[in-house]
Amino acid sequence: MAWFWCLEHKTVEEGTGCGSSSRIGPAATPGEAARALERIRQREEEQKARDAEDEKKHGRRREWF
Repeated sequence: MAWFWCLEHKTVEEGTGCGSSSRIGPAATPGEAARALERIRQREEEQKARDAEDEKKHGRRREWF
């Protein structure tokens, strides 16, 4: 079964629960689902570091549109 982190209730949910716009997942285990926000913060920090490196390397920020 799949597990999700519910943004609305701030809890782990199994299978069908709140709507897809209110949850993060799927995750393989309840523990992975519970760490969803932590993983997002970590990925954001990693992306900021990559962006800073790109800016340093190319002398400007990358445009995405």
